[in-house]
This record gives sequence, structure tokens and C-alpha cells, in this order.
Amino acid sequence: MNLRGVYTILRNNSKAAMLAAIEIYNKPQIAYRDECFSILIINSWELLLKAILSRNKQRVFYPKKRNQPYRTLSIIDALSKVKDFFPANIPYEPVAKNVNALITYRNNTIHFYNEQGFSVIIYGLAQTNIINYRDLILSIFNIDIANEMTINLLPLSFGAQPDPIEFLQEAKVNPSKNKAVAQFLREISQSTIELESQNFDTSRFLTVFTVNLQSVKKVSSADVVVGVKGIADANELLIIARQVNPNISHPLRQGDILKKIRTSLRGVKFTTFTLQAIIWKHDIKNKAHLYWRPDKGGAIQYSPEMVSFTKRLSKDKLETAVSDYREFRKKRRREKVKQLLHS
Repeated sequence: MNLRGVYTILRNNSKAAMLAAIEIYNKPQIAYRDECFSILIINSWELLLKAILSRNKQRVFYPKKRNQPYRTLSIIDALSKVKDFFPANIPYEPVAKNVNALITYRNNTIHFYNEQGFSVIIYGLAQTNIINYRDLILSIFNIDIANEMTINLLPLSFGAQPDPIEFLQEAKVNPSKNKAVAQFLREISQSTIELESQNFDTSRFLTVFTVNLQSVKKVSSADVVVGVKGIADANELLIIARQVNPNISHPLRQGDILKKIRTSLRGVKFTTFTLQAIIWKHDIKNKAHLYWRPDKGGAIQYSPEMVSFTKRLSKDKLETAVSDYREFRKKRRREKVKQLLHS
């Protein structure tokens, strides 16, 4: 028996499960949608993790016990074992916490079924999860699931875009009496605080996306902290707002971003010019969650999410940004010359 499994089969089944999960979610009239979706998306991750282990010649089965059948690793154990094989450009800790949060939801859906609006939290976790999955399978197996279908989830309603952070803030005004919900929200808060304390980018854990997959807001303990006094008082949900210190939320300088991305990205040479082209093309200066300029002068600073945003850009978008920015600069120089000649 091959105790390492066949990584190509595991990988292909994982991709099929992920695409099925997205398709299920995007059928708004299907009954038990969130629950079916969570089962499929976690199954997809379990298969992907085992495919990564198998590809690296690691066992995907537990040691056999006498008179018992072989058992494959649980998703929790597979997630732990795969840490050493994560790509350098994808931080393991926030990705693992995101997967664990969805595992918790899948294992405890019976506690959440009657909680109005709770699907918004799952929506935020799931959108982030899909981006993480896409980046991981692309980095390791050179397979881009975006080539096969649109990988975003539809909004949960025909109204405003669902916002998990607004849901957390609303919990302060209308706290849930469901102890399981309160405990789950506490885990979201604690995970966020732990990631930030270790300087990890929380956009890999929980991020709010528009329908075209442009990151617009990530959960931050600086925005909201969910606290629960204790299991006996779990119906008393506390939201504590805090001011954001830009030196903490936006600690990166231009040179830091260049070091993290290095000399190339998706085959495109990455230089100071490339970064400035991205900032210009995607209007980064007007995105406060990515860019901060002190009011009284000083160096521009960026949030860790700027690195994630940049790394998610496709090769075509990178090349377009560089080309358009180069033309913009040429045009601006020509206009300055004309002004000088006519002055």
C-alpha cells in the first residue's frame, strides 16, 4: 500500500471540491447552503494539504493498528504537518487560523443555524479562504482555479455588500444570547490579536472583499476587539474600539516592500518603478488601509496588507501597470517641456 498517497489524484479531487463549494454557494436558493458549502470547502483543504504532503514524500496515513483499517490523517494533523512545506510568500499562521475557523464552523453548525446575520462572518472567512487556496495551489502546483471559473462568492443579498466587521460592531448593540456564537466571535478576536502580535498580515485570516476580489478591508484588533467575560456570561458580548497607531498598522517603508517581494513577481521585474506604477495604477494613495502619509511631513508608510495586495496581482495587471505608468510619466514630461517653452 502506498502510504504517501498519489498527490495528483488528491490535488485534482481537492480542486474539484473547491469549485463545487463555490458553485454551491453561488446558488442562493439552495437549502442548507452555508452548511453544504463549509463541508465541501474543508474537504477541499484536507485533500490539498494531503496532496502537498504526498508531493513531498510524506505519509498521509497514520501508522496501522492491529485489526483496524488504515486511516488517513485528519485535517487538523495534516494542517500541522504541512507547515514546513508552505511557500515562503504565503504566511502559514494566518492561513491556518482561517482554515481552523471554518473547521470550527463546520463542526458546530447546529449551534449557529438560527443566528440572524451570522452568515456574514462565514462569508468573510470563506472569501479569504478561497484567495488563500488559490494562491497556495498556484504556488505549489502551478494550477490557477481562476482559469476555470469566477472564484468570488456572490453577496449574501441584493442589498449592501456583507461586512463581517459591521456584524461584529452590531453585536455590541444587539449581543447574541447564543453562547456558541459568542465563543466563536471570541475566537475570531483572539486569533486576530495573536496574528498582529506576531506581525502577521491578518488579511490572510479575515478580509472583506468586493465582488471583483479587490481587498478593501481586513479585520484588525485595532478596529474591533470582541471580548467574552466567561462562558457563564457569554451572552454579554463586549466591543472595545481603539485608536489606530499608524506606526503599528502601517510599519513598512518602500524598501521593506521591495525586500519582501524581492526582484521579480510572476516573472515581472520588481523595482521601485514597478511599485510606484502599482501605487499610481490602483490609486493606493487613496486607500487608507494600505497607505499612510504623515500630516506634518515624513516618510510614507504602508500596511503589511500592501504586500499581500501586490502579490495577488496577476502578471497581466503588473505589466499593464508598468506600461501605463511609463506612458503617463512620458506624457507628463512632454507637458512640462511645453509649459517651459511657452513661459
